[in-house]
Amino acid sequence: MRSTDGDRNTPRIRPTLTSAERRAMLDAYDSYPRGDARRGALLRRHGLYTSRLTKWRQRLAQGETSLAPKAPGPVPQPPHPLAVEVARLQRETARLQAELTKAEPIIEIQKKVATLLGVPSTRAPDVTRASVG
Repeated sequence: MRSTDGDRNTPRIRPTLTSAERRAMLDAYDSYPRGDARRGALLRRHGLYTSRLTKWRQRLAQGETSLAPKAPGPVPQPPHPLAVEVARLQRETARLQAELTKAEPIIEIQKKVATLLGVPSTRAPDVTRASVG
């Protein structure tokens, strides 16, 4: 007979085990001889598979001190220390290039007007190291 209280539609929440509980589970599982029915009963009672125990053992073999649950997904990489500076410089370069493209036509018009009016160019003399000393 099926229950009509809606239990089927509610998601089943899996209990998460602490690191100590996982170690105790491994110890209990390993305490039974291979092929003993109590091993399977222990796994069924906690809703686990042997593959999960294998993964816990692998983590211990790799030197992890805790068997606490890991967050899913890739581990986020810390930002590069110069990434913020590079982004700022790229924005500044783009801004300056946009200003230059606006200024170039104005400079060309000013040159033409100066040529038409006969005004000599007022370019600043180039200063080199040899003339400074």
